[in-house]
Amino acid sequence: MKITRSQLRKVINEYLDSNTLTEVTVDGFDFHDSLEKKIWQDESTIDPVVHESLTNIIESFVDSLPVEMPDYDIRLTGSIANYNWSKYSDIDLHVQTDFKKIDDDIELVRAYFNSVTALWNLRHDIKIKGYEVEIYVENVGEEHVSSGVYSLTSDNWITQPVKEQEHEIDVKAVKKKARNISDQIEALLKVQDPKEVLNLSERIKEKIRRMRKSGLRTKKNQYSTGNIAFKVLRRNGSLEKLSTIKNDAYDASMSIKESDSGT
Repeated sequence: MKITRSQLRKVINEYLDSNTLTEVTVDGFDFHDSLEKKIWQDESTIDPVVHESLTNIIESFVDSLPVEMPDYDIRLTGSIANYNWSKYSDIDLHVQTDFKKIDDDIELVRAYFNSVTALWNLRHDIKIKGYEVEIYVENVGEEHVSSGVYSLTSDNWITQPVKEQEHEIDVKAVKKKARNISDQIEALLKVQDPKEVLNLSERIKEKIRRMRKSGLRTKKNQYSTGNIAFKVLRRNGSLEKLSTIKNDAYDASMSIKESDSGT
């Protein structure tokens, strides 16, 4: 038997009262007339103090590794190396090296570096001129979708950004996609079974990965709906919330209550 309209309204209100929906705003993606002046002296010269600090960070990271890293190139990329920088930008440092010189199993090397950089980024909160530093290690020849890539090693542009924004951002589509995923993350809080939460959270993570990857493969590239929606979810804390929910579910699934001890 179908419920009445007044009953439906009550159900909806109860649901909304029990779910604090994450705010979805799309801002900070405008283009500027110049690169971020806290980081860059001009369109082709990075601030020497910033350059030295970033180089020292990577050298310290490399020295801390138990493996010997062959010749590498330190690259600054992302919006901080572009005209669409904003207060939300990170300083993305990519260390490019030849994985084959470390081990013939390239995927093993990739997995190792993904693990150690994730741990490094988790443990450190280094800010340069107010921007958080994140590091990544990639294999030589890997495709890079950013329209701004600067080599700190050779001190020049590999891919110099342009001021003109070639593609308009579909704000309505971004909000819709980000809202949909935010709501799914919030819905996880209603699931009682930790194992089900683990499975569902991984499905959401995979959905987010596919969304961003497919967007980056389109002509709009970093300005695609999928990639911008990913950035919105990262900025409003949805991705962090998803990780927290997943970690808590894992802990709960591995724990044994006193009442389950059989005593």
